[in-house]
Amino acid sequence: MGELTKSSEAQAPSSRTGIARGSDTLLLALGGILLVGAQTGAMGQACMSWEDRTSVRPSPRTGHAMAYDSARSVTVMFGGHDGSYDGETWEWNGTSWMLGSRSGPSPRALHAMAYDSVRGVTVLFGGRYWASGYIHLGDTWEWDGTSWTLRSTTGPSARSAHGMAYDSVRGVTVLFGGDDGNPNGETWEWDGASWTLRSTTGPSPRMGHAMTYDGARGVTVLSGGAYWGGEDWVRLSGTWEWDGTSWAIGTSSFPSARHGHAMAYDSARGVTVLFAGETGFPDWVDRNTLEWNGTSWTSRSSAGPSPRAGHAMAYDSGRGVTVLFGGNDGSDDGDTWEWDGTSWTLRSGPSAGCGHGMAYDSARGVTVLFGGFDCVPLRRTLEWDGTSWTHRSSTGPSPRLDHAMAYDSARGVTVLFGGTDANGFSGETWEWDGTNWMLRSTTGPAPRDDHAMAYDSARGVTVLFGGDDGELNGETWEWDGTTWTLRSSAGPSPRLDHAMAYDSARGVTVLFGGDDGDLDGETWEWDGTSWMLRSTTGPSARNDHAMAYDSVRGVTVLFGGFAGSRDSETWEWNGTSWTRRSGYGPSPRYGHIMAHDSVRGLTVLFGGNDWSYDGETWEWPRPCTALTLTFTKGAWGSVELDPNDPNLPPCTYPIGMEVTLTATPIEGKGFRHWEIYDDPNLIGDANYATIDASLSTTIVMDDDRGVTAAFKCGSDLQPLLPLMLAVLGRIGDSHLLFDVPTLLP
Repeated sequence: MGELTKSSEAQAPSSRTGIARGSDTLLLALGGILLVGAQTGAMGQACMSWEDRTSVRPSPRTGHAMAYDSARSVTVMFGGHDGSYDGETWEWNGTSWMLGSRSGPSPRALHAMAYDSVRGVTVLFGGRYWASGYIHLGDTWEWDGTSWTLRSTTGPSARSAHGMAYDSVRGVTVLFGGDDGNPNGETWEWDGASWTLRSTTGPSPRMGHAMTYDGARGVTVLSGGAYWGGEDWVRLSGTWEWDGTSWAIGTSSFPSARHGHAMAYDSARGVTVLFAGETGFPDWVDRNTLEWNGTSWTSRSSAGPSPRAGHAMAYDSGRGVTVLFGGNDGSDDGDTWEWDGTSWTLRSGPSAGCGHGMAYDSARGVTVLFGGFDCVPLRRTLEWDGTSWTHRSSTGPSPRLDHAMAYDSARGVTVLFGGTDANGFSGETWEWDGTNWMLRSTTGPAPRDDHAMAYDSARGVTVLFGGDDGELNGETWEWDGTTWTLRSSAGPSPRLDHAMAYDSARGVTVLFGGDDGDLDGETWEWDGTSWMLRSTTGPSARNDHAMAYDSVRGVTVLFGGFAGSRDSETWEWNGTSWTRRSGYGPSPRYGHIMAHDSVRGLTVLFGGNDWSYDGETWEWPRPCTALTLTFTKGAWGSVELDPNDPNLPPCTYPIGMEVTLTATPIEGKGFRHWEIYDDPNLIGDANYATIDASLSTTIVMDDDRGVTAAFKCGSDLQPLLPLMLAVLGRIGDSHLLFDVPTLLP
């Protein structure tokens, strides 16, 4: 599992450029303001964009470490492996993550941390990174909430995958075991000044074990671990305790053999909490939550986070919850969970995935998501209320992917059909009422995956088309809440990975694209009786895209998919034709899902595959607003505008858009004119300029070379697009150059 296994680890020229010339001094260079606003243009479009609603959080990772800083009431996290070795320090305050530092210890994974409550510092030791082989580290660092300090490079041998816990009674950090080229069985203690070797007896040499300090009984608790047996890991069972003098075995058989699990001591309830770990064949990873009271282990829950290893946990004594972040359940996770002694609660966005199902529950005002895939099928029911995701259930349908969901507004239930689980294609029909899942039928359409569904609110039926039931399917079925009825075997060619949405204004179900042996670019509509081919133009042929009907604006929205490569286009269908809506938005992806939140008037997008599994949440549309740029006097050079500036809305002005540039000189300063150039290579040669002496001038976004161009407002989230506006000034010639970047398809 990631770090826990032996093997782991044009911008184009502008379409239009304006130059504003000042009278005696650099125009606007002494605090003047230049406004750029978007207006309806040649194609009748308004500037709109996607908004990234994903909470700021650490990247998905494994092999990191966490400790709770009780003086500052934050959980501190450092490092790990997220595709590369990480050197960031993050802090969780119970509501949100904040990046604390990018300096300090070198990037690493499989280090260990513990909080020294007497001295108010988080202690870090060891870890490893890869450089033509694993390089183990032997440095000791301390974090005071502001900066890291290197405290020692002597003591235990350089190692990784060891365990540490702080003994608050004796005021020492206890370290045991790890991998220093071989499994290690030493016990060391750090008093804030130096390391002391305390024992070489006790638990057998091991790595990947977990440790925590039981403050009520005054002992450090250790469980599990492993060593490499030549062909596979030899995993170890049992529980050990260190009293400051010697190790004693608590139980030899429980918990079951595992490594890569995590533990934290819940001081309010007096129990050690253990979650998951890698257990080997046949389950490989565990998802059980166990608790140790000093005498026996109790299994508390099998619901909550997905089965995983390589995660980290710490107990937040201020709020009385155990915090868990990350790990690997087939791919690296980036979710934050909290255990209150009874149940787990998802505190940050869902872990990355694709192939899930989603529908908007208009009665409760939440978007419902189930299942999906992030290297293993998932069994999770989550709800998005427009602000945050909430984990609602880990029961119901079996873990699955590539199923379909639709919300039945007449009966107030979300309908799920099919998908692929551990047994292959499913033919089950389930319904979610906001509290529980209920199996409604095992008859009807043949078991299948990669089909599509939409709810026809006028006729009170859920419409299903196509999919893969062992071969491509071209049937149309309808579910009335009790039974499935085969309505048609004619219409679109048999296909899979298409998308559908119900247009409530026109009373038709819209279908686009899919794979019928080749990628398809047809638009079909179902009126409840028959299918009609409506268009063969618009978005390029594609599959694995997503669609949702925007009932506020009366259009069907399409995003992304696979069109020979991952795609990031946004299109809208008004019942007659498709219009491409240029705009800043999610990275190119396929396998995502969308649903329209009719209460807030926004289309919600989650997940997908954009070269890796994605866990982002986006919403469409957000209108662009006027852009205000303020700059000061300077010689030739650029004023780089911070893409995070609230005056830089994330949007793109599409081809055909009219964009108005307005100059507002400060009091006592004059304005000469704008110079508009068709060719940026000719900037400065007035013979090729269109002169406009008005304070405001309007340019139309087009391009003489026949390529698609767009004027970018600015964003730091899409490195393939222009990242910021360049404002160039030169005092000697008294002019300001405003450069309009372009976006190529």
